[in-house]
Amino acid sequence: MADTKISATKTRIKTALILACILFFVIYLGKTAIFYFICLVSFLAQWEFLSLFFKNKKTTLKIFYCFLGTISILSYKYFPDIPQIFFVGLVGFISTFISLKNFNHDTAQENMKTASILMLSFIYLPVVFGFMTTFSLSQQLLVALIPIASDTCAYFVGISFGKHKIWPTVSPKKSVEGCAAGLIAAIIVLLIFAYQYHIVYASFPTLVLFGALLGILAQLGDFFESALKRTVDIKDSGFILPGHGGVLDRTDSLIFTIAGFELFTILLNSL
Repeated sequence: MADTKISATKTRIKTALILACILFFVIYLGKTAIFYFICLVSFLAQWEFLSLFFKNKKTTLKIFYCFLGTISILSYKYFPDIPQIFFVGLVGFISTFISLKNFNHDTAQENMKTASILMLSFIYLPVVFGFMTTFSLSQQLLVALIPIASDTCAYFVGISFGKHKIWPTVSPKKSVEGCAAGLIAAIIVLLIFAYQYHIVYASFPTLVLFGALLGILAQLGDFFESALKRTVDIKDSGFILPGHGGVLDRTDSLIFTIAGFELFTILLNSL
C-alpha cells in the first residue's frame, strides 16, 4: 500500500512538472498563445464534463456544444461587439428545443435531463473560461496559482497530517488539516500578487478576506466536481493527465476561482 502511494505521488509530481513546463512555454509565447490555450482547455474540459453523463452516447451533441462553447470564447477576440448574453440565449433556445423534441410522457424526463446537462456544460465551463481571457496576464497568473497552491498544500499536508475528514460523503480523502493549509496558501498567494503586482487595491483585512474567499471557492470547485463524479460513479473525468485524471479534474478549482475573482473585483471596484 505504501509503495502504491509513493508511486502515485511520483506520477502526480511528474505530470505536474510537465504541465508547469507547458504553461511556462505558453506564457512565454505571449497573450495570443494564452488565449488559444484557454480555448483548448475549455473545449477539453467541456467534452469531459459531457462525457461524465453521456459517455459513448450523443457524440454529435457533445461536439456541437463544445463547438458553441469555443465560439463563445473566440468571440471575445474576433467579435467583441457581440455580448456574451447572445450566446447564453442561443444555447438556451437550442437546449429548450432539445427538451421538447419528440416530447411525450415516456421521453420527457430524459429529454429534460439531457437539455439541462448540455446547458450547464456551457455555463459552467466556456462562459467562465471566457472571463479569464479578459484578465491581464498578472490576473490570469493569480487565478491559476491560487488553486494550484491551494491544491498542492492541501494534498501534501492532508496525506502527512490529515486526521479529520471534512466532507467524507463527497470526497472521503480530504481532511480539515489539508483544507486549512490550502486556505492559508490561497491567502498568501493573493497577498503576494496584491502587494507585488498591485492587482487589487484594498486594505490588508479586505485582502485577507478576498484570498480566503477565493481559497474557499477553489476547494468548493473541487468538491463540486467530486460530487459530479460520484453521481455517475466515475473516479476521474479523463485519463489525459496521469496521476491527476482528466483536464476537468485539474480545472475544477480554477473554474470557481475565475468566477469568484470576476465577481469580487466587480464588487470591490463598485465600492
